Amino acid sequence: MKKNKLLYWFDNQMSKGTGALIKLLTVASVAAVMLMGFMIALSGNDGEKGFGRGVWLSLIHVLDPGTVCGDGDFSTGFIFAMLLVTVIGIFIFSTLTGIICNAIDEKVQDLRKGRSMVVEEGHVIILGTAGGLFTMVSELIEANSNHKREALVIMDDKEDKDVMDDSINDRFPDTKTTRIICRCGNISDINDLKLCSFDTCKSVIINAETDAKTLKSILAVTKLLKEYGNKNAYITAVIRDEENKEAAEVAGEGYAEILSFNDVMSRIIAHTGRNAGLSQVYTEIFDADGSEFYIEDHPDACGKTISELNRYFPVSTVIGFLRSNGEILLNPEKDLKAEKGDKLILFAEDDGESRMDDEIHAVREDDILKEYRKDEVEKKDMLIIGYSSKIKYILEEEDNYVAPGSKMTVALSEEQASNRDEIESLKLNNINVEVVICDIYSRSVLKSLLKEDNTVLVLADNEEGMDEDTAEQRDAKILLILLQLKYLSESLGYKMNVTSEMLRAENQELAEIAEVNDFVISSNITSLIVTQICQERDLKAIFEELLREEGSEIYVRPAKNYIKTGQKTDIYTACEAAARQREVLIGYRKTDKVTGDFEIVTNPPKSAEVLFEDQDAFVVIAVD
Repeated sequence: MKKNKLLYWFDNQMSKGTGALIKLLTVASVAAVMLMGFMIALSGNDGEKGFGRGVWLSLIHVLDPGTVCGDGDFSTGFIFAMLLVTVIGIFIFSTLTGIICNAIDEKVQDLRKGRSMVVEEGHVIILGTAGGLFTMVSELIEANSNHKREALVIMDDKEDKDVMDDSINDRFPDTKTTRIICRCGNISDINDLKLCSFDTCKSVIINAETDAKTLKSILAVTKLLKEYGNKNAYITAVIRDEENKEAAEVAGEGYAEILSFNDVMSRIIAHTGRNAGLSQVYTEIFDADGSEFYIEDHPDACGKTISELNRYFPVSTVIGFLRSNGEILLNPEKDLKAEKGDKLILFAEDDGESRMDDEIHAVREDDILKEYRKDEVEKKDMLIIGYSSKIKYILEEEDNYVAPGSKMTVALSEEQASNRDEIESLKLNNINVEVVICDIYSRSVLKSLLKEDNTVLVLADNEEGMDEDTAEQRDAKILLILLQLKYLSESLGYKMNVTSEMLRAENQELAEIAEVNDFVISSNITSLIVTQICQERDLKAIFEELLREEGSEIYVRPAKNYIKTGQKTDIYTACEAAARQREVLIGYRKTDKVTGDFEIVTNPPKSAEVLFEDQDAFVVIAVD
């Protein structure tokens, strides 16, 4: 029984880990040294006696096995005693060496698993590695490039941190001023999340595969932010199902900015289908490479209207005000002036780049039309190829911008035929929808559906939790449709405005051979928006207004509606021409007369002179 208790005690001590083992060895070493020292003191050695002397001789034999070689002049009993002590020392220190090596190996393994605590301040945390991760990382690296030292922490439930590190390092060999730290853990487990230092973080992006995981992560992160008292940090997340958005906002308790994936993407796709080149404008606005939105304090702006301010800023565009009470006014009334304490919402190359000149710049009054030529709402025919969960929202959005009697033909494959009732049951005011079940990959079928000057929209279904292999397969089918459309447009001599949705940004280069007017890559666009909001929380309200039916939106409108074409004019004058219609000019589209190819220029220098022709257009923020 005593033996069992002893073994049980020993087993418990061993299970306590490295520290307990070292303590046991230390106790065993001290006991052995003290015992042998006592025995030597009792036996005597060449006339020298003493407990202290015996302990010292035992200790040096335990520490250095080679010491036993110098014991030849002592008695045989003493030599055997020292030999025994030396053997005990070898056993103890070999065991200790093994324990230490094992502890170091365990620590290295823990580090490789990404289980150590992050010690950073003002860092961004990304939870999850779903689609769009590399876009987020790229944007944050670019956004941080003008700051000395920034950190980005990424956590996911990968088993091996090395896999995460290698994928990041392979994709981003130069992270500029941003250090990227990867950690492994469950993104909705509070104990795992504590590794990421939520008490000192700046913001959190939740990039989970499903709404369920996103909601659970929001709950966990909100609890941690409240527990640590970090009131400045906030969460940015995307919800796919509109019905889950309110639940996510409730879970966030004011800490979360929630975007609805289907709502945002359907509006972008619908707007892009109406205006060739608009996808480039959206990408320019949402990404960190080029011009984007900033909120800055410019006290000298007080008492000036948007129109006047855009004649003071030479390399930036003022699009609105952030009132001192937090109210955002985007493209406000023409006579509304900036008040004391207001900040400016600027479209600029970088933060801190915007400056006001001392004097207001003159405009060329003779170049501005006395009467604005407003385009009438026209009937529109569109061919939509393929099914997406966003199609309902796209059709409802399009219905707000076309004249009654417009026709939308939706071509679905046999596999997508089950969605027919969903589309035909929509209650639309201005659009007549016809659903055609056919082989959407057949050239002859596509030929029968096309009309000259058709607007064509090719959709891809980006369903929740879809893996990369499925996304690749669906993109391959999209590429097949685009190549068929290119062949038909060339052989039939049709001019078509083709907008294509794709799932992976990597496939865009392959698709460019099909000469599509616009690509909309859903995961890429939403990742860009999320990354912008995680840097500046107030941008969410700006983006939402730009993407909803009410309020100000982005339009591409003929330059001839504003100014006299066929002659050069500067951008100050173009801005003033747009401002007189309560619109803000943020760029222009130049179109080649012969080929129809176009170039989008955003936030051009105001002093630049441009020759606008009838086929060219202004890119404006306007209330329709």
